Amino acid sequence: MRKYFLILSILSFANVFSQQIKKSLSELEVQYEYSFVRDTTDIDPNHRFKELMLLDFNSNYSLFYSQQYLAARNAIKKATIEAQTASNVEIKAAELPKYKVGYSVYREDSKIFFTTNINRDFYTIENTYLNWETGYKDVKTILGYKCNKATTKFGHRVYTAWYTQEIPISEGPFRFKGLTGLILEVSDENKYHSFTAIGIVKKAVEIAPLQNGVPVSREQYIKKREEFKSNPYPQSKTLTKERRDQMIEAFKKDNNSIEN
Repeated sequence: MRKYFLILSILSFANVFSQQIKKSLSELEVQYEYSFVRDTTDIDPNHRFKELMLLDFNSNYSLFYSQQYLAARNAIKKATIEAQTASNVEIKAAELPKYKVGYSVYREDSKIFFTTNINRDFYTIENTYLNWETGYKDVKTILGYKCNKATTKFGHRVYTAWYTQEIPISEGPFRFKGLTGLILEVSDENKYHSFTAIGIVKKAVEIAPLQNGVPVSREQYIKKREEFKSNPYPQSKTLTKERRDQMIEAFKKDNNSIEN
């Protein structure tokens, strides 16, 4: 069942999102190593998850996403096109590229759109820049760039970022944008979520949302997410109570969403 919903969620495109999609080409691409934990009660460093995230951007537009997530989407698109001319094409979830991060973040000027899914439904939260404290004298070098320190509060966490004015574009991973230069590193106090730039290349690729979801507020999204975690697939007639209880217990250990 979970494999079935995985395929449906990747293929789902909600057209009710009213944003007009504008296409643009990136100037640079930053590769970030995203390190995170799903269960804050598990302190074993070997249980941390890592994902290669990409940020394609220019001065006005950007797209932040998992490399593996995009690979999975492209594999399904290819199989779907092939299925239109062949009857024996089968999409096997087990053979798709594996990814740990299924959200994407699209920026158009100062508007930031975070899109993710709950079950088969995609939701989009519109945001603006975070408020940053930049009155620090600390500096350090990342990938050969001189970086300055800044801090911000997002959700219930305080994050420390290192940004370089040598690349004077207000960009960074996830929703961490709004400084006077590119953010190369950012993490919360406990390093439950940590993004570190590991490469920067010139790259011209199309910047456009990977998917558009139903517009919701952050509070509405969190409420819907918690409702699903406490009662997954309520309409399912094939999911047993035992299996549903197992899923609920598993969700309890998945307690460290970056949107918390």
